[in-house]
Amino acid sequence: MVYESTKVLMMKSWIFYGTSCENTECWIVKHSTLRISSVLADKKQELDQALVNLVVKDSQPCSIVEDRGFRDFVKKLDPSYALPSKQALKKMVDDRYQEEKAEAQAQLRGAEGVSLTVDLWTSVDARLAVACHYVLDNSKLATVLLGVLPFPQNHSSAEVADAQRTLMAEWGLEGKVKCLVSDATPSMMAAADDLAVPHVECIAHALNSVVQRALDKTAGLKVLRRRAGEVVAVFRSSAAAKEKLRIKQLKLALPATKLVREESSRWTSTFLMLQSLLDARRAIGSALTALGAKVEPLSCDESETAAACLQVLKPFYTATVEMSEQKRVLGSMGIPLIKMLLLATEEVAEDSDNVTAELLGQNLSMGLRREFDGLEDNPVLSLATLLDPRFKTIGFRCQEKAQHAVQTLTAECAALVRPTADRSTERPARATSTGKNPAFNLWKSLDDQATMVRTHSNATADATLEVQRYMTDPPLERSEDPLVYWNEHKNIYPHLFSLAKKHLCIPASSVPFERVFSKAGEVFSRKRNRLSPKAAEKILLLNKDI
Repeated sequence: MVYESTKVLMMKSWIFYGTSCENTECWIVKHSTLRISSVLADKKQELDQALVNLVVKDSQPCSIVEDRGFRDFVKKLDPSYALPSKQALKKMVDDRYQEEKAEAQAQLRGAEGVSLTVDLWTSVDARLAVACHYVLDNSKLATVLLGVLPFPQNHSSAEVADAQRTLMAEWGLEGKVKCLVSDATPSMMAAADDLAVPHVECIAHALNSVVQRALDKTAGLKVLRRRAGEVVAVFRSSAAAKEKLRIKQLKLALPATKLVREESSRWTSTFLMLQSLLDARRAIGSALTALGAKVEPLSCDESETAAACLQVLKPFYTATVEMSEQKRVLGSMGIPLIKMLLLATEEVAEDSDNVTAELLGQNLSMGLRREFDGLEDNPVLSLATLLDPRFKTIGFRCQEKAQHAVQTLTAECAALVRPTADRSTERPARATSTGKNPAFNLWKSLDDQATMVRTHSNATADATLEVQRYMTDPPLERSEDPLVYWNEHKNIYPHLFSLAKKHLCIPASSVPFERVFSKAGEVFSRKRNRLSPKAAEKILLLNKDI
C-alpha cells in the first residue's frame, strides 16, 4: 500500500515535469529494491554476528553450520537466512578475535601495571593458561586471557617461565607485570623468580591447605569424620535408604536436606557433611532404626562436638565461599582477611568448652600464623592494602609493619612526583650554569648538587603530604568499590591514583579464574576432535565469562 501511494505521487510529479510513467516506475522499483536489499543485508549481518556469539559462548566448532539438524533448525526459524559456509564463519570468528585482541592490546599499552594469573593442568593434554588483569582509565577492572599454550607433561620451571615470557612479549607486557598469582607449586614459584616478577600465592589455596592440615591434625575430629562418613554412606549408596530418609524428614517437618559426602581434596565438604548430619539428625536416627542398619547415628556427644567444630570452622567457610563466589577478589583483601580469621578463630576457641573444638582452633591458629607469617611484609600486598580506601592501615595486624608500608608508599609516590619537580627546576638550573662570569663554572657541580637536593626534598615533602591527606580520610564502607573511590579522587591524589591502578589489579585468589581455566580444559578435551587448539584459544579469549 505504501509502495503504491508512493508510486502514484512520484508518477504525478514526473508527469508534471514531462517525464514518462515508464521511467518513473523503473526508478521506484529500482530504489525500493535497493532499500529492501539494504534491510536484508543488515539483517543477515545481525544474524551472522549472533551466530558468531553462539560459537563463542558455547565453544562450538565452525563446522556446526554443516550439521544437518542445525541447518534444519535455522531454516525453520528464518527460511530467508542463508547460513555462511564453514570457512566464512571461521573468518568472522577470526575477525572478531583480531578486533578484540587489538582493543585489549591498546588498553594494555596504556595500563600503569598488570598482574598475571597462571594455571597449569595435565588432564588429557597438558596446557598452560595465563590471564592478565589491569585497571582501565575509567578505573574499571579488566581481564584478558593471554593464551592457552600446549605444554609437556613433564616440564621444568624454566619452560613455564619461557612460555609466560613468550606471551608477555606478544602482548607487549615487558616491564609492566607487577606480580604473578598462582598456587604454591615449586615450578610456578621458580618461574616467577626466573622472570624476576614477585610471586603471590593464591589465598584460597593457602587457606585450604591450612584448614586441611588442622582437620587431619585434630585427633578427636578424625574419629568423628570417619563415623560421619559411615552414616552418610548408608544413605548415599542406597536409593531405598535415601527415600526412607526423605519420608522421615517430611513426617518430622524437616527440610529435605541432602547428606554431603566428604571429599579429601575439599575441606569444605567436611564442613557441609557435618552440617547436613546435624540438620537431619532426628530424621537420620529414625530412618536408620527403620532400615535396621548396622551403622549407629551420631551420639549426643558426637553431635555436640560436630556443632562446636562447625562454629570454629564457620569463619573459614565464609571466607572460602566469598572468595569462590566473587568474580574478582582484590589482593588488598588478603592481609585484612587473615587478620580477621585469626581474631575470629582465637575468640571462638577461647569461648568453646569442647576439647576437640578448642584443639581444632589452636591448630587453625598455628597454621594461619605459620602459613601467613610474612604476609604483611609482602610489598605487593601491603601496598595494595594501603591503597584500598576500605582498609588502609587498619587492615594490618602489626601497626609497625603498616607504618613501614606507609614509608614504602611515600617513597614510590615521591618517585612519581620527582620527574615533575625535575622539569620545573630544569630551566633555572640551566640559566645559573651559563652565567657571564667564567668563574661560575667553579661552582657548577655544587650548584647542580644543591638543585638535586632541593628537588628531592620537595618531591618527598609533596609525596608525604599527599599520602598523609589520603590516610586521614575516613575509610570507605567495606561493601563499597575502592576503584569507584579512586576514579572520584584521581585529581585530588593524582600520584596515589597512578599507584592504585598498579596495585589494585592484583587478585588475592586465582580460584575465579581457575573456573575459566577449567572451562578451557573442557573445551580442549570434550571438543578436541572438532575444535582445533588455535580456534579453541580464540574462542576462550572472546568468551566474556572471563
